[in-house]
Amino acid sequence: MRRDLRNKVVLITGASRGIGRRVALLLAQAGARVVVTARTSDELDTLVLEIQAFGGTAASVPVDLTDAIQRDLLVKTTVETYGALDVLVNCAGVASFGEFASSTPDILRRVMEINFFVPTEMMRLCHPYLAASRTAHDPRWRPAILNVASICGRCGIPSLPEHCASKHALVGLSEVVRMEYAKDEIDVLVVLPGVVKSDDINRHMIRNEGQIYLNLDGAQSPDDASASVVRCLVRNRRETAVGFISYMVWLSRRFWPRLLRWIMKRKVQKFATRNSN
Repeated sequence: MRRDLRNKVVLITGASRGIGRRVALLLAQAGARVVVTARTSDELDTLVLEIQAFGGTAASVPVDLTDAIQRDLLVKTTVETYGALDVLVNCAGVASFGEFASSTPDILRRVMEINFFVPTEMMRLCHPYLAASRTAHDPRWRPAILNVASICGRCGIPSLPEHCASKHALVGLSEVVRMEYAKDEIDVLVVLPGVVKSDDINRHMIRNEGQIYLNLDGAQSPDDASASVVRCLVRNRRETAVGFISYMVWLSRRFWPRLLRWIMKRKVQKFATRNSN
């Protein structure tokens, strides 16, 4: 199937920058009415003006998604503004690049809060409105939840322990919710990007001290990653690894797991050797 997003109401978290911002622009260009949220109101206002400049429809609701009251306000404001909620896109996220031995319980809790508990509660809050969306449109319409996870949600990668834990949890929960929400004909989709280039990567990092080598030069561009996210939503792909590196890791995890484990161990051995010299 192909999902027609014209005039549909799409709520996008983490939309002030990065993939979330670009997804909002692409969905607005496709005719969706977008509601964008993040903590920073100035960046959201700039995004709304940019969307309105090309004739798109957008509204911003700046909130702290870790606050239950503000999450509830966000969803209710979305429905009050446009009268419906048809798609939820969970883009908000943080990362922690560093070894498990040097981490702390506080770092783990902060990563899990944003990467797992926030999208979890957004899926729960949005459920009744998405279920109502099914009967409010053309019979062929299917509401959707799209969770932007990471290839770390399918493969453990050294120097990214908290990130892997949170994304594995999100991918696992998405599979359960997909089955439970099927009775309401709500699709739950998961996108697994790899390393994405960013000019402000440190703004997303709780810590940035990892020793594994990350090939940032070969990373996927934000524009390509965002286009892949929108394509997955339109084509209704349940789970998609986007970007060449992410796809190869996903494929290796499925068909050549022993080889993938050997490669990861070699990466750890390399930074261990560097440290001992």
